[in-house]
Amino acid sequence: MVEGEFGMVFAAYNCTEVDMSGYRFSAYVVRDREGWAAHCPEFPDCRAKGATYEDALDNLRDVIRIFVEDGLGDDEAPPQHEELSFTTLAL
Repeated sequence: MVEGEFGMVFAAYNCTEVDMSGYRFSAYVVRDREGWAAHCPEFPDCRAKGATYEDALDNLRDVIRIFVEDGLGDDEAPPQHEELSFTTLAL
């Protein structure tokens, strides 16, 4: 799992810790051929994989933490939505 391994190596060199308590992020998880893939819509390139549903979400938490700690400016708050709706569309 490249993203998880990259995230862990990248986080090891990060000196900035952000208090993430109270922040909530959207996540959707889909099963693919290799296991599970989780995505965070607040950050378009934020995704992670896992062998199980729970692994994918745990890995996504790590990736979101990296996006927040390293991807935002010093005084920039992470994106937060008041309302969010997911649905399934039939075609």
